[in-house]
Amino acid sequence: MDKLNREYMEILNGEGNPSDKFWHLEKRIKTDKRSPGVQLQLTRTDMVWNIIALINNEVISLEDLNGFSDTLKETVDRILA
Repeated sequence: MDKLNREYMEILNGEGNPSDKFWHLEKRIKTDKRSPGVQLQLTRTDMVWNIIALINNEVISLEDLNGFSDTLKETVDRILA
């Protein structure tokens, strides 16, 4: 979220018409709301796919899975390969 906030500030502090910046930011926030780094539907059946989405969106890395079961890590590795 901190990364997103910095990017939003860059949009607002950038050059251009204030209303254009506002509408650009509004569109960006709307898109980002659907990003796995912002919001996830947490269910046990979606856990692996949520982890994959988080890795693909660079929210977490494979190293962040230390402490999880070897089975989970192997499953994630297989899907990402």
